[in-house]
Amino acid sequence: ARVRVIANGIGNLLIAPGWVSIADGAPGSLLDAAHQIAAEAPDHPYALAGIDALPQAVAAFQSLAAQMGLPYDGDLHANLRLPTALGSIQTPALAPRSLAAGHGQLDGALYIGFDGWRDFYPLLSGSARSHLIPLDTVLGARDIAHRWDETPTNLARMFDQPAVRAAVADAVRPVLHGATAVGFPAVLGLDQPLAVLDDLNARLGIPVFELPTLPPSTPGTRLFNGLRRRLLDGGARLQIGHPVLRGLIEAGRVRGVEVAGAGKTSRFMADAVILATGGLYGGGLLSDDRGRIREPLFDLPVRFSPNRAEWFAPTLLAPEGHPIRRCGVQVNVAMQPLGSDSAPIATNLYAIGHLLAQPGHTPTDAIYEGVDLLTAWKAITTLLPR
Repeated sequence: ARVRVIANGIGNLLIAPGWVSIADGAPGSLLDAAHQIAAEAPDHPYALAGIDALPQAVAAFQSLAAQMGLPYDGDLHANLRLPTALGSIQTPALAPRSLAAGHGQLDGALYIGFDGWRDFYPLLSGSARSHLIPLDTVLGARDIAHRWDETPTNLARMFDQPAVRAAVADAVRPVLHGATAVGFPAVLGLDQPLAVLDDLNARLGIPVFELPTLPPSTPGTRLFNGLRRRLLDGGARLQIGHPVLRGLIEAGRVRGVEVAGAGKTSRFMADAVILATGGLYGGGLLSDDRGRIREPLFDLPVRFSPNRAEWFAPTLLAPEGHPIRRCGVQVNVAMQPLGSDSAPIATNLYAIGHLLAQPGHTPTDAIYEGVDLLTAWKAITTLLPR
């Protein structure tokens, strides 16, 4: 297949920690928990895409990530338990190796921060042991304006240098005092995270792991860079920054899309289109002051409550999330968007991810990437059957 990816921006990878949530909070088998979600709501994306395909979708992602040099650890038997920068525990199914290394290291770990950098404070992590090393250990003694505001990705670039890792290890080694592991903010390398992790493990003699920081997310940036290289190396065309204005449908089939460019509008024709524009948070759905929610590119019908009083939970941080986050486009088992007559709007149009309606009571955050992976897998295997 000849593939063209057209995106208005990079997406939530620059914000997300980089891990994969499939059934957060499940006490045991994630596959069993996903089956329960599907059984509760037969028109949930898990049910429509076919939960039995989840292991194949997860395996395909892990294989791709490993090929990019960004292995993801974890499986569908149980969630990981990973520490965060604010002392809580998150339970994703999969995580980049540097983050997954924090599983089982919640007690006895030493948390390291950088004195003078505002994006990570180890004392807030909940660890009984923390230490700050000078920011100059990473950045050097150069005169850099606003050093306290240095981005995580810039610090990660510094860790790609062996000399910086050696200096950091020399600063940490004297304060280990029997620590069983060392937690760093997620800045341990941008281009060579595995080499950085292995080097620090060897230099310190105990396991090293990362904790998520404020955006931009280094693990998310690594994943984006890896996917970008993979697409380009595979011959795909990748356009970022030119928004799609509208889709072109004729006689029940998508013909292509119109894309904004520098001073003109371009048309890109296609045999099939996969719509992965996200929900309200990502701009794939838009709302207005009249309480209407719409899909802006193909004007697809959106499932939502017309009563705005039902959009929100009584409290801001309600554990179950806000009902409005479950609104979206309804699709069939082939991931084709449906019209008001429950028939596909276009036979070669597919919608995936958080653009889709998510009925039921499971918080969307608990299954975020699981929905992405499974619906993408179903759309691709429908479009390009093996």
